[in-house]
Amino acid sequence: MRFFQVAVFGLVLFCFWGLKLLFLDTKPAFLVDSYNTHQPILREIVNKTKGPIIEFGCGHGSTDLLHEICKKEGRLLVTLEDNLDWFTQFSNKYEGDGYNKDNSGWHKFFFVPGKNQKDNESPAHWTKFLDELELLKTVTFDVCFIDQSPWLARWETLKRMKTSTRYVIVHDCDYFPTNKIFGKTVVPIENKKPGVFDFSDVFRSFKVYFPRQPWPGDTGPPTLLGSDFESDLPEVNFGRN
Repeated sequence: MRFFQVAVFGLVLFCFWGLKLLFLDTKPAFLVDSYNTHQPILREIVNKTKGPIIEFGCGHGSTDLLHEICKKEGRLLVTLEDNLDWFTQFSNKYEGDGYNKDNSGWHKFFFVPGKNQKDNESPAHWTKFLDELELLKTVTFDVCFIDQSPWLARWETLKRMKTSTRYVIVHDCDYFPTNKIFGKTVVPIENKKPGVFDFSDVFRSFKVYFPRQPWPGDTGPPTLLGSDFESDLPEVNFGRN
């Protein structure tokens, strides 16, 4: 009987703390994976603004979060994706809940066609789509989140969006100075210790955020927040270990 009582108590305790951790705004390090280290920054900037939001590349770490905030606040959300499986998964998930197939809802999805099957690193289909999408010429965004594939598509997106977007957020930002695409490495990331990067070649103001230790990935990975319009970039609370 005593064993049964202890087991029940343990189960109740497990469920209580499990639910508490699940709904925390800032997750403990062991609950964060390398795909989601951008979330605290994204949440901070979205809550700091009131205008339209655009994301390049959909996923569980951004689309769900942005959808719920925009639904609550009545904001425009635009999601672009070139992977048909991801596009279908999320557009189907939110059909009738902000998204309509004719894109008349407050959550608009755009599939980016024309991926080069022989060269997965080519961003040509993205650049073509971005240059032709009329919505990008008529809407000024408060927040732009860049996290799509391939890598060079992020660079092409950044160049086009930074001149008219209040805040631009780029995930895995260490890749670009490391590969001499944009930015500069001042102090490299070594032994899972934060490096120092300079992105003044692309933004008037910028800040690089590393997740708290222990890192979910070898480089963090870090997230870049940049702006040509705002200079007071916030500190972000990643919580305590």
